Amino acid sequence: MLAACWAFGQTPLPELKVEPTAGGSYFYLKNVASQPLTGYLIELVDYPGSHYSLSTDEAVGEPLAPGAEKKIRVSSMTVGAVPDYVKVRAAVYADGSTAGVPEKVAEFIERRKQSLAMTRELIGRLEKPGVTGGDLRQWGGSNNSTERGLIFETASQLDSHPAAEVFAGLRAREKALAESKPALQ
Repeated sequence: MLAACWAFGQTPLPELKVEPTAGGSYFYLKNVASQPLTGYLIELVDYPGSHYSLSTDEAVGEPLAPGAEKKIRVSSMTVGAVPDYVKVRAAVYADGSTAGVPEKVAEFIERRKQSLAMTRELIGRLEKPGVTGGDLRQWGGSNNSTERGLIFETASQLDSHPAAEVFAGLRAREKALAESKPALQ
């Protein structure tokens, strides 16, 4: 399959191996593309009565280098019991190329856009004088965004770090997301 992808100029999906372990499962994800892997979606596909999804976006973090493998421990024992049903459904690379199910790739990019929008919203809120972690928690509690975790993480950081440091971290996150490929604008 990899040879076919390269022959037609398509970026291949990462290779995935799944193994059961006590109390969960391990994913071994290998980047077989020539570009760093900045995001991926792993799902349990067409398995009756169960659903599993793991989405990771490393546009802000540490992309997986070409040829590198990442070991990921998850608490789901189901995925380890039925590894043939576990698939990489979307992949995004540092150069903006993508691979996978087009609808899943589009959903992944949309989540990245939402993350950028929430980061900008948090920056806007922190630009106002006197904003506290409690203020962010109150707002986060009423927010139905998929980015609630970012709100609460920022609130915790604001409680234990200087506001300028938290603000700088959000600015760096904003820059990384805004410069990620494919372009989010």
